[in-house]
Amino acid sequence: MANGGALRVADFGLARKYGSPLGHMTGLVVTLWYRAPELLFGAKEYSAAVDMWSVGCIFAELLVHKPFLQGRGEIDQISKIFAAVGTPTQETWPGFDRLPSARMFKFSPRLGTGRQPLRDRLRDVEPTEQALNLLARLLALDPKQRITAEDALEHPYFAEAPPPKDPSMFPTWP
Repeated sequence: MANGGALRVADFGLARKYGSPLGHMTGLVVTLWYRAPELLFGAKEYSAAVDMWSVGCIFAELLVHKPFLQGRGEIDQISKIFAAVGTPTQETWPGFDRLPSARMFKFSPRLGTGRQPLRDRLRDVEPTEQALNLLARLLALDPKQRITAEDALEHPYFAEAPPPKDPSMFPTWP
């Protein structure tokens, strides 16, 4: 949290140059607990949707007061993701099975193929419908279906009561 109450995603230890043209991209970006599923499945090209996944993980953390998806390795991380948002299907993520590492995984029906069990995972904190909707859109398995930063800022969740504090009300520090 920065001066004035702004949330900044600022861990650039695993960052890569992003621009036009894209150039060589590696999947070894983003700290494991915040890494988007397309990266875990070995996507060689990706978009800013990986950052929106990370924002979704942070939003969930703010709701539950602890890291939301705490995998001990890439395979465990994918299992935790599937337990939280369901396993991918061709309907929920068309083409996921063509990603380089997708064939390595056996999808367990017990994880709820294609369903969104977020409500069950968050029942202790009782988020509003709009909070659940925003979180589900941030944590969409298919990066093409994930909400953009611009659309997230316009999401109805941010119009719910109580209104946010005016930035002038936040403490400042040197």
